[in-house]
Amino acid sequence: MIRFMKLRMLPLVGLLLAMVLSGCGAEGGASTTSSALATTSTTGPVTTPTTPPDDVGLAVYFFLGPVDGSRDASLVPVYRALSADGDPIGAAMEALLVGPTDDELAGIPAITSAIPAGTTVLSVEVAGTLARVDLSAEFDDGGGSASMFARLAQVVYTATRVDGVDRVEFLIEGQTVEVFSSEGIELDGPQSRADYYDQLPAVFVDEPAWGEPVVSPLVVRGLSNVFEAVSQVMLTDDDGLPLFEGTVMATCGTGCWGEWEIEIPFAVDREQFGALIVWVFSAQDGSRVDVREYAIRLR
Repeated sequence: MIRFMKLRMLPLVGLLLAMVLSGCGAEGGASTTSSALATTSTTGPVTTPTTPPDDVGLAVYFFLGPVDGSRDASLVPVYRALSADGDPIGAAMEALLVGPTDDELAGIPAITSAIPAGTTVLSVEVAGTLARVDLSAEFDDGGGSASMFARLAQVVYTATRVDGVDRVEFLIEGQTVEVFSSEGIELDGPQSRADYYDQLPAVFVDEPAWGEPVVSPLVVRGLSNVFEAVSQVMLTDDDGLPLFEGTVMATCGTGCWGEWEIEIPFAVDREQFGALIVWVFSAQDGSRVDVREYAIRLR
């Protein structure tokens, strides 16, 4: 039985926060569970934890930037509201296929989807840790390996955000997919998140989802593949002023993907839009590289 989950509420992109979040309405599978090895160099006020809001929701996975084969685009979880009466994985797949909102598409960078318009969910079945997702024939329309891998990744990450699900078996029109699309992509059995790490940025924030309302303290989780496993995290308010800055160390780095986690206390005097920013310091010159900024709603 699938348990409906209340997602932790956290951040995303700073320049167009208000515009993006207005379209959102107000990262989980086993692979999102992580253990932090170190958290240092923190600044910002320590506050007493507040009661989380009653909002319930889910995360669906789109891309920051156009999926055109460049390395600029990367997966991003995006918040969507969900009725507590709904089936979480079925609702997540439906929300995924609806695609980004107009405001999200108009953002800089835009939030986009590689899944073709007209694709529908025929069925979603969960057996143990496996989700069997049956999609309509439109799912393999179009061409280009970048688009094909991207859309597979979107489905896998969205389905495995649900508690207990860690693999996805693809079906199209009721037939199990072994070779996907005219690009000849072989699907060697059920797919997991690790099969699509190439679709992630070097520092990937999986929780919170883009546009989620958040309260203090925030728990931010993700993956990274960076030099010596070290990356940086900053939380800012709607004026761009830092509320917190810290260093995180993942469980693995320099050629391998590791999990990381950090708890961020913050205090604001009103509900507002903020940003969660992650980056790595260049080993060559100390500049910020692999920067990603995510819009958040601070409560």
